[in-house]
Amino acid sequence: VPLREPCGGLLRREDVREFERDAVLMRDSCRPGDIVQARVLSLGDSRAYYVTTASEELGVVFARSAEDGSTLLPLAWDEMLCPATHAREARKVARPARPASTAV
Repeated sequence: VPLREPCGGLLRREDVREFERDAVLMRDSCRPGDIVQARVLSLGDSRAYYVTTASEELGVVFARSAEDGSTLLPLAWDEMLCPATHAREARKVARPARPASTAV
């Protein structure tokens, strides 16, 4: 069930992806200020939910470049591109939702 408004979440290293969980570097997964689509694992404490991005459709959906603040574009599941500087930045990128097919 989608949340009605944004909320805080705690993303633990072991909950970032489904494979090589012990090799995850948080700085290569998401950064402060990124907008992340995640699934709630548990209620956590009174301030934040425990969340996971361990699925292809979950991950960073919006991020800004560390260099100049431009909106990053997704390149691959683990990389985004700054259109202004052409710098590549590591992120765990959410797979874009496929548009619904239209019947003719």
